[in-house]
Amino acid sequence: MRQRSLLVLCLTLLLALFAGSLYVTSAASRSPHLAKVTGFDPEIGTPEQQALVRTSRDSSQLPLQTSCTVKTKKELFITDVSVVDDCIRTTWTGVCAGGGSPATRGAWTVGGLLPGIFGTNDPATLSQLTLRWLNQWTAARTVNGDVIPARPNMTTLVINPWLAASGGSQLDMTKAPFRLLAIVSRLDLRQNAAHGGVETAGEARFVFNVLSNNQPTQFNVIFEYGLPAADCNGVLDWAQSFHSLGSLAFGNNYNAALETITDSFTAINAVPTNLNGSAIDQVRTNEIALASPWELREFHLKAQTSGPAALLQVTVAQTPARSLQGSTAIFDFVTANATAIKANNYTVPLSFEGNPFRGGAAPNAFPPDLGWDGSPSLCATNADAREVFSLNTCNGCHGKEANIIFKQVEPRSAGVEATLSTFLKGGPAFNDLCSVQRTFNDLNRRRVDLCQLLSKTCSQVDAEPQVTFVH
Repeated sequence: MRQRSLLVLCLTLLLALFAGSLYVTSAASRSPHLAKVTGFDPEIGTPEQQALVRTSRDSSQLPLQTSCTVKTKKELFITDVSVVDDCIRTTWTGVCAGGGSPATRGAWTVGGLLPGIFGTNDPATLSQLTLRWLNQWTAARTVNGDVIPARPNMTTLVINPWLAASGGSQLDMTKAPFRLLAIVSRLDLRQNAAHGGVETAGEARFVFNVLSNNQPTQFNVIFEYGLPAADCNGVLDWAQSFHSLGSLAFGNNYNAALETITDSFTAINAVPTNLNGSAIDQVRTNEIALASPWELREFHLKAQTSGPAALLQVTVAQTPARSLQGSTAIFDFVTANATAIKANNYTVPLSFEGNPFRGGAAPNAFPPDLGWDGSPSLCATNADAREVFSLNTCNGCHGKEANIIFKQVEPRSAGVEATLSTFLKGGPAFNDLCSVQRTFNDLNRRRVDLCQLLSKTCSQVDAEPQVTFVH
């Protein structure tokens, strides 16, 4: 009996080795580059392939991914109605059927997230700090020398209806007029201390739509949280946490597991060393509901002379002031930084050549007109660097450079799953400003990236190229 078992084991191993050789041969036959590689791991690819996934968003440049168990809709970009309309976690009142799974009322609502951002459950303080955030639209502002016109309709569309629903002069967090569109993991934004920076596992995001009379509007808000990691093992732990969701069916158990993850970065004092103890990196908005044209803004927690830090408007990441489109400053910056830009490892500075450079907001005209370019045009000298630079801006990524109409996630009605842009889910090839053909499928890039990450050791993670994607 023992000899028979050993024989069966040996035959099984031989068959596995034979199947593995066929697998490698088949993969190599589909990619000349892979055919040159000896002993490559098809899950993580060669170092060159991994670098492409980390630094390029053009799906035509992504390496062949022969096998992958990452389930995008459960691990990376969660829009299933059973999650975003979860009776307990996305509402504050009413009886919810099912029960059973541990759940926190309103955990995935704006009103449920603001206490963790502001570091308090005190109703008066929450109302005061939320109104301070929202009132920044109601008067003209100058941020880094960029004049941003007032959008006073914030008062009539959001502030006054919220106050009226709250029954007075103080905002009730349970009456916040927002609908959840998606919960997103951005593990592809991770950084590592080996490059001299701060170790992070990337970000996790909540995407909301502002409601008017309980109906969708053209106004999206994104809460973007940092995923703290003390070292590479912390990065891999976050990756495994999100990956574990892929093995669960949508329903009570899935939502309970997801809430366990989200609570760890949204709770009050989630990161005690941060302002307010909050893990929030930034809050971003994208809207035309208040005024034309479309406009994107960004808000960071900033310390006050007393009390909790407040959400205050800052410059928009990686985006020059709109007035610089077609300028010599854009030409000079892209030309001087072309190598770093193509590696997606650069920062648009606050000032350049002695003048303010980064924008205070990102307006976006209709039809989408950015494609960023310089004077003279960068198409003749640095077409690829121009495209990466433009795609990483707020108005480029939410417009012409991504071949979309302003939004990456569409507003939705209750009971309907949000539609994603072709930049995210993939779409036909198109010609960019320089007539270079581009294709995007960013969710597939993120899927491949997570597949690779799950197969890596810490030494491999620490050797990854740095990236500065923000959108």
